[in-house]
Amino acid sequence: MSRAEPLPALTGLRFFAALHVVVFHFGFGWMELAPGWMQALSQCGYASVGLFFVLSGFVLSYNYLGPEGRMAVAPRTFWIARIARIYPVYVLALVLLAPHVMAGSLAANSPAMAAAKLAVGGGSALLLVHTWLPPATLYWNPPGWSVAVEAFFYAVFPALAVRMGRWTRARLLWALAGLWALGLLPSLLYLALEPDGEPASILSRGVWLTVLKFNPVLRLPEFLMGVVLGRLFLQEGPARGRTGALLASVAALLTVGAFASSSRLPFPLLHNALLAPVYALLVYGLARGGGALGWFLSRPLLVRLGEASYALYILHHPVWLAVGAAAAAMAPWVELSSPRALFTVFLPVALVASWLAHRYVEMPLRGGVRRVLQDWTERGRRGAAVEPGV
Repeated sequence: MSRAEPLPALTGLRFFAALHVVVFHFGFGWMELAPGWMQALSQCGYASVGLFFVLSGFVLSYNYLGPEGRMAVAPRTFWIARIARIYPVYVLALVLLAPHVMAGSLAANSPAMAAAKLAVGGGSALLLVHTWLPPATLYWNPPGWSVAVEAFFYAVFPALAVRMGRWTRARLLWALAGLWALGLLPSLLYLALEPDGEPASILSRGVWLTVLKFNPVLRLPEFLMGVVLGRLFLQEGPARGRTGALLASVAALLTVGAFASSSRLPFPLLHNALLAPVYALLVYGLARGGGALGWFLSRPLLVRLGEASYALYILHHPVWLAVGAAAAAMAPWVELSSPRALFTVFLPVALVASWLAHRYVEMPLRGGVRRVLQDWTERGRRGAAVEPGV
C-alpha cells in the first residue's frame, strides 16, 4: 500500500546515504590525497545509518497511517509487505558471503567451534535477531546489522504508530524533543562512565560500545522521531513552497558541516542520534518540495539509484570481496592492488550489481514472497475458523 503522491526526493536522498556508507567502508584509499574536511566526511559514513532510521520512520508513517492516525492496513499485511521488501536481497547477501565466512571460521577455530559459530551466527542472521547478540552482530554480513534493527522497528510500528497517531500537534512536537534526548542519553552515559575502560573511538571494539551502537532498543528513538515527523507531515499536508526549500537547504548544510567536523565530535554521539533533528529537518524539507535540492534529488537517474540503494547497501560487502578476488587473479596482467585503483573499479561494479539485484531479485521476489506469506496466513486463519478445538 502506498499513498497517491510519491516523494521522489527522499528516494534520491537514500542513494547518497547508502553511498556514504559504502565510501566509509571501502573508500579510504580514494580519499587519501583529499583535503582534511573531505577525509573527515568520508570517514563518518556510520552516521548516515541514523538518516536511514529517521527516513524509514517518516516513510512508514506516510505510507501506512491514515488521516486519523490509524493503520491503513492490518498489522499482518504490513509485516508481510516489509518482509517481502527486505528479505530476498538480504538472504542473497548471506548466501554470497557464506563461502568467505565459512572459510574464515574454519581457518581460525577448531571444527567444533567453527560449526558452533556458524550455526549461531548464521541462524541469528537469518532470523534477523543477531543485533541482540553482540558477538554475532557483525559476524556474517556487517551492514546487515541495520536490517535486523529495522526488523525490530517493523515489529513495534503498528502498535506505537497508532498510539502516536492520536496525539495532538503540540504533543508530537514535545515528543520529538523527548525522543532526541532519549536517543542521546545512552551515549552520554557511556561517555561519562567509559564502561569498556577506554575512550570510545571508531576503532573501539568494547562489548558495551557494541551494544550502544547496534542494539535495536537504543536506536528506536531515531526511528520514532521519523514516525512522529511523518504524522506531523500528514496533519499539515504536502504543501510546497519556500519553507521546504529553506529547511532542506539549512539541514543539508548542517549535515555536511557536521560530517566534515566529525573528527572533533564525540564518536558515540555522532553514531547515535546526535544529528537526528538535522535529519528530521532535511527529510521534512524535502517532503515539502525541497527547492533546488529537492529538484536535484528528484532527477530520474537519482531516483533509480535510490530505488536500488537498499541492494547497494546490503550487497556492497560481498561485491567488494568479489572485486578483490578478481583483482588478485588479474594481478599478472593488470595492477589493481592499490586501494584507490581497487575502489575505482569496485564502485561502478557495485552500482551495476545493485541495479541488477533490484531489477531481477528484489522486484520479482517481492511480489512472490508477499503472495506466499499472505496465502499461508489466510490458510491458517481459515483452518482456525473451521477447527476451533485445536
